[in-house]
Parts: sequence; structure tokens; C-alpha cells
Amino acid sequence: MMFYLITVICFCCRPCILLMDSLRGPSRSNVVKTLREYLEIEWEVRKGSKRSFSKEFMKGSNPRVPQQNNFSDCGVYVLQYVESFFEYPIPSFELPMNLTDWFPQQRMKTKREEIRRIILNLQEEQKKRQKDFNITESPLQEGTEQFISSNSD
Repeated sequence: MMFYLITVICFCCRPCILLMDSLRGPSRSNVVKTLREYLEIEWEVRKGSKRSFSKEFMKGSNPRVPQQNNFSDCGVYVLQYVESFFEYPIPSFELPMNLTDWFPQQRMKTKREEIRRIILNLQEEQKKRQKDFNITESPLQEGTEQFISSNSD
């Protein structure tokens, strides 16, 4: 089964790895283990020294976050977690963390429609820009072609 989750790696006063999963299920300890290994390799490549990102240095945690009630909304929840992370930054990284009130559950009922509207608005903007670009580009192309033709004779 495929699933999406958000990982926040924090290097603040209490370094930690947070896994925000809208479909609580089996332990995600393998995800944290893989991220720790990645961080150690990345540190060594970029800094030229070794550093441990073990459990003792960087705790892994699954904050309590709003949960989906089906098997089809994980992507929508991931998008909302990211949006909430920037709109309402986590004030304290004390563990365990409870973010169940991070956003109202009611918000998820309108999220797909909100995303749809954003995509359609972006599409319209792109069409207008493309049309404007084609109008302003057209005379330049014709003039350029004429210039090239007259100089190649």
C-alpha cells in the first residue's frame, strides 16, 4: 500500500525528526532510520566529517495530527500539513507533540475544491500570458524573418 507523509527535520534547540502521517498505521521507524542514515552520509559528503544522527542526538516522533477517515485523502492531508506548517509554525518542538487542532477537520471537506480552483485559475493566467506573448512576439518574428531574408540575398 502506498502512502504519503510529511517529514520535518528540525535542527533547533531540540533536534528531531517529525513524521506527520494522516493514516496512522504501522510503525514508521524504518522511515526515521533511513532518514538518519541519509543525514549522516549527507553530512559527511558536505562537511567532510562524520556526525551521528542517532536516537540519542535526534529523536524521532509521530506528532498527533488530524487524521483522514478513508484511504484516498492522504495527498490532500499532506498538502494541508505543509500549508499549516507555514501558516501556523510549530511554536515548540517539545515531544510528544499534539497538533490535532492544527486545522479544523471541516477544512478537509473543501480542500479538493480549493485545489481545483487554484489549478483552474493558474491555467487561465497561463492562457492569458501565452496569448499576450504570442501577440507581442508575432510582429517581432515577422520582422526578423523579413530582415533575415533581405540580408541573405
